[in-house]
Amino acid sequence: MILKEGLALDIDETLSWTFGFWVENLQKRFSNPENLSVEEMFNKYKFTQNVPYWQSEEALAWMEEHRNHNGLQKELSLIEGSNIYVPKVNKIIPISVYLTTRPDTVIKGTKHWLDKHGFPEAPIICRPSLIPTEEGDAWKAEKLKELYPTIKGIVDDNARVLQSLEPDYKGVLFYFQHDTVDSVIHAIPCKTWEKVYEAVKKEFMQN
Repeated sequence: MILKEGLALDIDETLSWTFGFWVENLQKRFSNPENLSVEEMFNKYKFTQNVPYWQSEEALAWMEEHRNHNGLQKELSLIEGSNIYVPKVNKIIPISVYLTTRPDTVIKGTKHWLDKHGFPEAPIICRPSLIPTEEGDAWKAEKLKELYPTIKGIVDDNARVLQSLEPDYKGVLFYFQHDTVDSVIHAIPCKTWEKVYEAVKKEFMQN
């Protein structure tokens, strides 16, 4: 795959409110003993794999089944501001690829969702199905290193991707949904999509 120079975008919790879907369904099927709202659960756990009472064999099997479901990807909600500011970012530096730890079995549903919401046309690179879900963040970090300098960086919310990037990575990570960042690489905290846009403008329009 030949990519043009530009920026990568993560999808889950960066463009789509995927966590909301998981939590609403897991609460119904596998309990909510802490009686937390979706937002409270996101703030406390960030990822479903961090929720201790959803690690049963049955719950994990349900998640794995739906993780590979194209129809699910088509119905996810938008992260606030993503469809407004991504086109603006694209005018500063092209969105050259969508890089996600979703399995490659859901590329079709993912493309449908991106097109439906008017996101820029770009290739989608998903985690190869042979790579286990729990190794996805390390795979993604390695892929970012491999794609640099064509891909100058990524907008991503995931702390594990940030931690998996080695100190010699020369790209930039716009750390979405975070106010602060402690990292050995060039990472910029961006709490909202408006902040992402401002940071991208500062990072690339001065060069």
